[in-house]
Amino acid sequence: MRLAGKCAVITGGGRGIGRECARRIAAEGASVLIADIDGAVAEAAAQAVREAGGKAQACAADVGLPDQVSRMIERATELFGGRLDILINNAGIAHHRAFLEMPVEEWEHVIRTNLTGMFLSAQAAARVMVKIGGGRIINLGSISAQRGSYGRTAYGVAKAGVHQMTRIMAVELGPRGVTVNAIAPGPIDTGITKFGPDQERRYLERIPLGRFGLAADVAGVAVFLASDDAAYMTGSIVNVDGGFDSAGLIFSMAELISLRSDARDPEKSR
Repeated sequence: MRLAGKCAVITGGGRGIGRECARRIAAEGASVLIADIDGAVAEAAAQAVREAGGKAQACAADVGLPDQVSRMIERATELFGGRLDILINNAGIAHHRAFLEMPVEEWEHVIRTNLTGMFLSAQAAARVMVKIGGGRIINLGSISAQRGSYGRTAYGVAKAGVHQMTRIMAVELGPRGVTVNAIAPGPIDTGITKFGPDQERRYLERIPLGRFGLAADVAGVAVFLASDDAAYMTGSIVNVDGGFDSAGLIFSMAELISLRSDARDPEKSR
């Protein structure tokens, strides 16, 4: 019960990583408000938390719209008696489109949801946290912010912005008692993300742990960052990716050690 007595908002909490974060945060003793663009999905997630013995309420909110974000935070403070200790800033959309083929409307939609939406939610939550003397903000970034990949222009740029915003927020809000960290998930199998056979093979070739991540892998780190165990962490980007970002190429160790590193091919060495 590391979060007993705490109050939390989880955006995008109706599905996938957000839903698992809500379940785990509530299981650690916090009261949670689950926000999602789909109010029915948010209510279903809240009901599941309540059935497991936790405290949860739901609200519908599009984080890309300032007035809806304001209402979401107002709802939280009404429920929690003016408090807000934790924000899991998770809401976002997946997106794939080749750079040369992307309409500006798609670019703007992804940036509005995945970056502006996180800014609006974090700013509104932080204003409450500063008033009460502190809090924890956990932004959901991505390893797509750290490396190039096909079809990820808008998504990767938005998530890179989230990472940098996390650092700036940490600098500005740290003296006021608010820590701000980000989680950068790698390839996570939430049941929502779909991988084709070639994608799956190529990913698994480059993940040292040899499997896709689960929503629970991310939620466990979110609980840690929300707790007092992470009280001296701020401005950090924590990769939860099975070693994917560190790996580069992975190949046979037996083959590697069987070859002489000083052997020179006369033709290639010219």
